[in-house]
Amino acid sequence: MDEKMIAIDGRSLQVSCTGVGPVTLLILSGSNILFPGLEYAPLADALSPWYSVLIPSKFGYGHSGLTDAPRDVDTVVEEYRGVLAALERPLPVVLAAHSMGFLEALHWARKYPEEVSALVGLDPAVPQVYQHMELETVHRRLEALHRSSWKRGLLFRLTSRALLRRFPASERRELAPAARRNFVSVVWVNEARDLPRSIRQVQQEGPPASVPALFLVSNGKGTPLPQEEWRMCARTYLSAFSVSSLHLLDLPHDLYRFRPQELADTIHRFLSDHL
Repeated sequence: MDEKMIAIDGRSLQVSCTGVGPVTLLILSGSNILFPGLEYAPLADALSPWYSVLIPSKFGYGHSGLTDAPRDVDTVVEEYRGVLAALERPLPVVLAAHSMGFLEALHWARKYPEEVSALVGLDPAVPQVYQHMELETVHRRLEALHRSSWKRGLLFRLTSRALLRRFPASERRELAPAARRNFVSVVWVNEARDLPRSIRQVQQEGPPASVPALFLVSNGKGTPLPQEEWRMCARTYLSAFSVSSLHLLDLPHDLYRFRPQELADTIHRFLSDHL
């Protein structure tokens, strides 16, 4: 995986790159993923024989800089577009988005339809699922924790082993400082603050129904909903797309970690048929 640091709005944004295919595929991170470039690397590697895969780490993620700028979908999508421009990648691109990152993918496809050739939902959190979450409570708790540096530091020490355990032991010491900096940073707080506004915006815009969409949906473990409700939200939202495919997997919310080659093969078959 090749790592690049791109200057966006005067700050450095990390982009992990692999593959040399003619089509660019972006993997958009879910919320609170400490190191997107490592988290999604197995799936990116499995896709790399066919696609040029980019994993941008949003500000406050990975080794990207922090920012106190708004974290609404409009702002984040413009930052992603800045990455493509800086790397001189051709359009349109495929957006493969995990969890909350699917809101950004939906907004991008609605606002700039000529730039998005297909959507892949990696267990996507569609707008309806947020009706079941206490978003204001989450924001208040994160804000209170962020303001108390000793509480934040203590919580990180208590949870750091679990947060970093999925990464190779040889890399954990090197990753720890960035993980500590990003943990409950101002970015996390502002994401939670701006999330209701982003949800309303995406709901008002409606699905980008003319864009081919593939949903890879989990068994609900690790999501805020029971399995059938989680899957029903995905199925209902996907029904608005004119070209779509739904795959149900008996895997948890981070499904990309378990059978990346199977997921990559499914994605490639869908894109081969519809691009």
